Formats: sequence, structure tokens, C-alpha cells
Amino acid sequence: MSQKKILIIGGSGFVGSHLARTLSGSHSVTATWRNEATPIPGIEFIRFNALHDKDKCMALVQKIEPQVVIYAAGSNDLKKAESEPNPTQIAHISGPNHMLIASEYVKAKYLYFSNDSVFSGDEGNFSEADTAIPGFALGKAKLGAENYIRSRSLNHVIFRCAPLLGRGPLDHPSWLDHLREESLHGKFKPLSRKTLQNPVHIRELVTAIERVMDQDIRNKTLHIGGLTKVSPYDLAVRFLKTFGLAGGGLPSATPDSEAPIQDHTLNFTQSLKLLQTEPLFLEQSLDLLK
Repeated sequence: MSQKKILIIGGSGFVGSHLARTLSGSHSVTATWRNEATPIPGIEFIRFNALHDKDKCMALVQKIEPQVVIYAAGSNDLKKAESEPNPTQIAHISGPNHMLIASEYVKAKYLYFSNDSVFSGDEGNFSEADTAIPGFALGKAKLGAENYIRSRSLNHVIFRCAPLLGRGPLDHPSWLDHLREESLHGKFKPLSRKTLQNPVHIRELVTAIERVMDQDIRNKTLHIGGLTKVSPYDLAVRFLKTFGLAGGGLPSATPDSEAPIQDHTLNFTQSLKLLQTEPLFLEQSLDLLK
């Protein structure tokens, strides 16, 4: 793979920091941060908090002139997206759209991260060709950005990700980092047993990005997920037991026994065939955390 100049928007977050560390081994990586940045050797960090401003987004991209722009900004917290509409609008609609326009101007490949919230959850095992009907504010914002990217870009890849497992940086801990911290104090947030997803280690997303760039794959929507269907509650229990953290107790399930099951699992067969990657069971993803 030839060396490329890469710009990661949101490079200090959970996903962005993993990408920055891995990609910097073979590429020239510049990453943006908004509130706090965790220094990573070999990576230039730039503070940028103007995703709402199209002109400033354009100026940033023109200054760096990347060959690849990776948009990894924003939170995937469903409740936060519902309660904070303005930040959600900026991070998941305005920001992606403005960075796409800037990327097109310098003829850079544009990689965007969506997730399984764009689907209704009525059936599960959603393929890339299935109609996306989101029921949450986050999913509606993600789908809006997806549609804009497809309509405006001639060189893009959209990754719809199931929950990604891994350790986050100190100032941007992952969901599992929070769970580990909760176990130390024996105080857990209730978790749903009625939502089903197929989580996978973040390594699978990083590998997919490397192969997309290496093979110059473009104008695709690809699903990234694992082989195991599990609820957030059962995932937490398996994680805590695997790492010997269940001594302080286990989380409780949310009182949603009457609620219908929401199945947001992603079918990622197309990605496996196109990228020649190997699917992982949950146990294998947990092993990668050790």
C-alpha cells in the first residue's frame, strides 16, 4: 500500500484514536480534536471545533490537502442524541456534509462512519440493500448524512458499524471502559435485554479501512459486525465474567419486560466477500481485549 496523507476528523475519540495509531504506521496522519487530545507519537493533532462552519471546514482541508478524509467525530449515545438535538445536528449532519464538500474540492476519498441505528430493529440481520427506517434521532441524523454523501460524492465509502469493542484513550473512554469503572465501585447503570446487536472488536473496522484504501474501493456502503447476536445486558455480563470483574456484582436489566425486542443486527456478508476478512464470534473479540 502506498503512503497516503490522511486527515481524521475526531482523531482523539475512541474510534479516531484507534485509526490514528494504526494508520500512522504506514501513512502520514493528521487528526483533529475538539475538547481534549491524547498525544499519539508520529501524529499531528490540530484543534478544530468548527464543524458547523462550512468555510472553516474548507480551509482546514485545503491547508492539509489530504488524499483521504475519515470522519470519526460525534457520539453514538442514543439518549444523548435525543436530549441534545443541536450538537447532534452539528456532529452528525452539518459536520459530515461540510467535510464532504471540502473533500470533494481537493479530490480526497471520503470515509464516513454510520451505525446500526439507521434500521428500525423490527427484523434484524439487515443487509446493505435493506431499506433504512430509523426510529431514533441518532439514526435519522446518520441516515441524512449517508444520503447526502451518496448524492454528492464520487469517491466515498460508508461504514455502518455494529457496536465496536475496545479500550479508549484516557480522556475518551469506551463503553467497556465505563463498565469496568462501574464494576470497581459496584454501581452499574441498568442495561437492556430487549435490544439485540452483533458487536465486534474495533480491529475489524481498522482492517476494513486499510483494505478499502489499498484496493481503492469506492462508492460502497459496507456493514461491519460480528457473528454473535447479544443484548447490551448479556454483553456486559460476559465481559465482566471473562475479565474476572463480576466480584462486585452484575448490572441489572432495565424494566422493559413488556417492550418488543429490537433486533439491530447487521448482515456483513458483502464486506467479508469484498474485503476478504474473517468473521469473529464475541469470544474472539473479547480475547482481543486481553
